Amino acid sequence: MTRQRALIFEIMQNHPGHLTADEIFALAKQRMPNIARGTVYRNLKLMEQANEIARLEMPAGPDRFDKTSVPHGHLYCDGCGELQDIPVVGLMRELETAIGTQVRSYQLTIHYLCPACRRKQAQ
Repeated sequence: MTRQRALIFEIMQNHPGHLTADEIFALAKQRMPNIARGTVYRNLKLMEQANEIARLEMPAGPDRFDKTSVPHGHLYCDGCGELQDIPVVGLMRELETAIGTQVRSYQLTIHYLCPACRRKQAQ
C-alpha cells in the first residue's frame, strides 16, 4: 500500500460521512501537498475494485464513497442531498432465498425527505 493510498483510506475511515472524490482530494492535499487529483481518483478506483470501499452513484451530483463495503442501505434526502447509512439486517438472506442463488452485493438507496426538508416544504 502506497503512502497516498494509506492516506486516502485513513481520511475515509476518520470521516463520519460519505465523501466525494474532490472532498477526499482536498483533505488529502492538506496533509500531502504534492498529491495529484489523478492519484486520488486512481486509488479510489483500485480500493473499490479491491472491495475496501464502495462507490455510491448519486442521482444529482458527483458519486460519493463509502468507507465500508459491508452490505447496508442508505437514506438519501431528495431535498438537501444528505446521505446516511441504515442497517438492513437479513436482506441478503431474503434475496438469496427469493432468487435461489448467492448474492454477491447490492446497493439500496431509499429516497425520502429528511425532517428539516419536510418542515421547509410545509411552510
